Amino acid sequence: MAFHTVSYEGIEIEYELLRKDVKYINLRVNKQGKVVVSAGKRVPLSVIEEFVQSKAFWIITHLAEIEKLRSQMPDVGLFDGKTLYYLGKPYRLLLERGLAEIRLEKGEIHMSSPKVNSEELRQEYLSWLKRQAAEKFEEIMNRIFPLVEEYNIVRPKISIRNMRSIWGSCTTGGDRIRLNLQLMKADEECIEQVILHELLHFPYPNHGEAFYAAMTRLMPDWKERKQRLETKYKDGI
Repeated sequence: MAFHTVSYEGIEIEYELLRKDVKYINLRVNKQGKVVVSAGKRVPLSVIEEFVQSKAFWIITHLAEIEKLRSQMPDVGLFDGKTLYYLGKPYRLLLERGLAEIRLEKGEIHMSSPKVNSEELRQEYLSWLKRQAAEKFEEIMNRIFPLVEEYNIVRPKISIRNMRSIWGSCTTGGDRIRLNLQLMKADEECIEQVILHELLHFPYPNHGEAFYAAMTRLMPDWKERKQRLETKYKDGI
């Protein structure tokens, strides 16, 4: 790759030139305001410069639109490009202005939104994450609940909350456990550990020897899972 410049009415336009196995010259301006040109290895630089020159007005107009959007979203940089963990894997968050949509794609979370405030964007992401969590936590509960069949407990309902200090909690006299939305950052083994932990509080309300003996018997590596959860996934969204 190499960087080149062309001039248009006194304005310098810098572009990155990528030599690829392509038939035509392609030009794009990404949302960071970077001009990228792709061209075949045998295409003369003079031809490429002439092509970029012909697109100069469009490039300048597009760069101005991007700068305007940035001014409307002054603190979007707090999130754009940030690394987020989703079910144990790191994803790069990419933001763009448009209709509300979030999708996972090849190590990236693409978030399109009409919102311009960073806190609104955060809440929109958390709302999406909660919908994913509702499905994922039930799926993991289906795997873990049979482990506690011997205790004859009623399968509890799951409530999801975005909590700061605990991964889960339960009301032992009720039929509900509460799971932290932040668990969606962790790998599924870590989530399994938290769900089993809360389930065992129904027969063992306290963190006594019997409770930990049951944890070890049903999930021998629970300590390793808990350690991973507390260290790798401790930072909040």
